[in-house]
Amino acid sequence: MRFASFRYCMIISATALGAVSAYYFFKYAFLNVALNNNNLTPDLESSIRALWLAFACQGALVAVLYGIVASRPHAVSREVIVLLGLLHLVESVLQFGFSGSKVVAGLLIFTALFVLVGALLWPKRIDPISAPPVPR
Repeated sequence: MRFASFRYCMIISATALGAVSAYYFFKYAFLNVALNNNNLTPDLESSIRALWLAFACQGALVAVLYGIVASRPHAVSREVIVLLGLLHLVESVLQFGFSGSKVVAGLLIFTALFVLVGALLWPKRIDPISAPPVPR
């Protein structure tokens, strides 16, 4: 039961963070148009584009990591997962403060809470005989 709850927490976190990442990849086209219509210096435009895409890629990669951890918890240490969960809390505060995007900030809070609950449910040791089979 504990292993299944842990797995669900990590899968929900991966899905929510994947949605945030997909949102930022989708909104990049709008950002590109907005930056082309402003009179910003080229280095500032490039930096904004790079940071936007870096945030989207970071979310996608961490979502993949959460997916891996859902099936193999000890592939990554518990401390790394806790730090990543806390990172999402910081990102959500920045989203609330600067962009006003309540949906994205809510998804980041949702992700962080499920990651931290998953860290509390982290399986201590998986016995290969009694562990539930991994669906393929």
